[in-house]
Amino acid sequence: MNLELKSLEELHQDFIESYCDGEFVEGVCGWNGDDALMNPSSFAERFRTEALKYGHRSSEIEGFAIDLKEWCEIHLGNLESKFR
Repeated sequence: MNLELKSLEELHQDFIESYCDGEFVEGVCGWNGDDALMNPSSFAERFRTEALKYGHRSSEIEGFAIDLKEWCEIHLGNLESKFR
């Protein structure tokens, strides 16, 4: 496997930017038919999977994955509050 070397910090930042750009979706919203943003657990799991592909060890990845999950929970909460 010949992947470009990417640090966990770079990958973490890429994931946040991509999520904000709407690139991490799963399913469809029932009420409007739009793509649904990925839930925090799925988002963190996707990060773990991607980081492993780059050769990072699970022990190194976990802290970043937890941070992404927490960030995603806050981000989605902020989005929800805008529509109330």
